[in-house]
Amino acid sequence: MTLLHRTEAGLPAAWYYDPDHYRRELTNIWYRDWVAVGRAEDIARPGDYFVAEIGEQRLIITRGTDGSVKAFHDTCRHRGSSLCTVARGRFANGRIVCPYHAWTYDLNGRLIATPVRIETPDFRLDDYVLYAAHVAEWGGFVFVTLAESPAEFAAYLGRDAATLEQWPLAEMISVRRETQRLACNWKVYWENYSECYHCPLLHPELCRVVPVYRHGVLDQADVPGGSARDLADPRPRVGPGLETWTLDGHSSLPPIAGPDEATRALGMAFATFTANMFVVGHPDYVRSVRMSPRGPEALELTVDWLLPKATAERHAAELDPVFELGRLVIAQDAEACERNQRGLKSLRHRHGVLVPQEQSVWEFHRWLHQRLG
Repeated sequence: MTLLHRTEAGLPAAWYYDPDHYRRELTNIWYRDWVAVGRAEDIARPGDYFVAEIGEQRLIITRGTDGSVKAFHDTCRHRGSSLCTVARGRFANGRIVCPYHAWTYDLNGRLIATPVRIETPDFRLDDYVLYAAHVAEWGGFVFVTLAESPAEFAAYLGRDAATLEQWPLAEMISVRRETQRLACNWKVYWENYSECYHCPLLHPELCRVVPVYRHGVLDQADVPGGSARDLADPRPRVGPGLETWTLDGHSSLPPIAGPDEATRALGMAFATFTANMFVVGHPDYVRSVRMSPRGPEALELTVDWLLPKATAERHAAELDPVFELGRLVIAQDAEACERNQRGLKSLRHRHGVLVPQEQSVWEFHRWLHQRLG
């Protein structure tokens, strides 16, 4: 069972808008943990790049001449200028050139030229390499960490990554990416993701596809009077006769090769990487949702819909139904989260309260307290 046995106090209300506390979270969580910043396909060739923002930090994500993914702080070693004038593109001739004084770096971050500089005997190019960040990949997603001595990446992924091991994530491509900014603290959105207490009221379309959500719970085992089958396998599943997350529960796309029949019958499998990303595998497509804080009361949300490349090419005219339900749920959640944020500044509101269905929210709060020490 995943229900709280009593009501629990929520986080202090000020933690959702106080600038000083926000900086504390950046330092202790976002600048220490692994963070998903994009897809490897975004930098398909050596020299391709995109700029990723983690809190107040800007990183250049590129592919080196050896084919490996690199991450550098978007900071010239001369006087600290930002190196990239556009958010994504390609470094001409494999050179990263500062737009201020033209200091030039190769794709490994080595300083190779300082045009017009007057030579001095104490200056060595090797002393001014770009500041690098640690990089890892899983399922075609690129992760970085700003920690100088990061936690082991496999430990960060945890057991959740195994729930999607049947899907060929690394070979899949994004067929649609949508990015939006929400006027809410990042924790508000993660709390919303962590419970389905709000589902009966806010997500009637989703509840028609996933009946367990009608009860305001996440797992079959938490439904009052649940069956022996629910207790044996508490994972949520689509309704009888349905296949996947679309408005009508059906799909014209071919099933993805990999998931076995029992897994496909569930219609969904979740992998959660607190508190930056969750990935949902469906029989016919995969959806990822990445979060990045943009201030005490601002959040950037990036959603990718993934398909096998062959399916994307052969069924291009049949993709709209794949996006509709996910887009609707995200819009409903966004409105609720922004409304939640507005109410948190009441002079009378010190903290909220968690009810039994919000066990996962309580676990998130416990995780947060551990990260903040």
